[in-house]
Amino acid sequence: MAGAWFSAVRHSGAPAGDATGMSPRRAFHLVACILGVFVCASCNGARGVDPGSTSPEPGSDTPTPPDAVVLPGLPALASDPPIVPLPVPGFADAVISFPLGSTGPRPVVVATHGAFDPPEGLCDDQRWVLGNRGWVVCPRGRPLHDGTFRFDTAAGLAHEIDAAVGALVARYPGYVDDGAMTYVGFSLGAILGASIVAHDPARFPRAVLIEGGEDRWTDASARAFARGGGQRVLFACGLRGRVPGAQQAAAILGRAGVDTHVVLARLPDAGQFIHWYNGPVADEQRAQLDWLVEGDARWSVLPTGPAR
Repeated sequence: MAGAWFSAVRHSGAPAGDATGMSPRRAFHLVACILGVFVCASCNGARGVDPGSTSPEPGSDTPTPPDAVVLPGLPALASDPPIVPLPVPGFADAVISFPLGSTGPRPVVVATHGAFDPPEGLCDDQRWVLGNRGWVVCPRGRPLHDGTFRFDTAAGLAHEIDAAVGALVARYPGYVDDGAMTYVGFSLGAILGASIVAHDPARFPRAVLIEGGEDRWTDASARAFARGGGQRVLFACGLRGRVPGAQQAAAILGRAGVDTHVVLARLPDAGQFIHWYNGPVADEQRAQLDWLVEGDARWSVLPTGPAR
């Protein structure tokens, strides 16, 4: 029977609230620059490699990262910056993070933000967690009057995910493995994500639910997730009050045969906790990455970092 465990750490902080700002850990610099094109048609901005060469095109200042394991295959994937917009037919632009240096198909993480958030901050955060091991695809959601975005329903979000992943595959053929993917959701993204992964476990056998979604699991949904191929769920908590619910959800999933971990990230001051995905919460998620992807050989080709 799969087990769950709990850890608490003291670390430096991050701003509270389901905010709309960029990552407080790193200054995120999305500028109006170019998107990389490698074996597909030229698009808004790509800077990459000539499909007939393994070196960046003349004038490019984006060398293959020194940690990359360059394998025989396609030209090494390059993009400067490594996080760029992705046009998605029928939806607002998604944001993607490149697995720099890849010479073949790499797995996909789908990362969904909270209510009244933009996708850029979470995509930057997940790039820090994952480095160059795989793609990160961050759907944008419905634009709101204040310049933020939200997802309305699980079905609507699933449809937007389909469109975003399809756009990624079409734009970078040969570089994307869109088979089994990992789902990462924060707040509203986690709440809706619990339903999405339970209904499509073959597509999302591994999930990270950050500050949300723990109260959406039942014995029936856990059994459906396990029967369909669901393998692992990480509950990452910033608020202490979420831990009992996350532990209860982990027990439900454990009874169904799903392996789970529950982690709590704590700020330095006793009793101070955050509803956020960054800072010490991201530290805890990153510490669990090897466990999360264990058994999936696709994740072992490229090392984690550096992500920049």
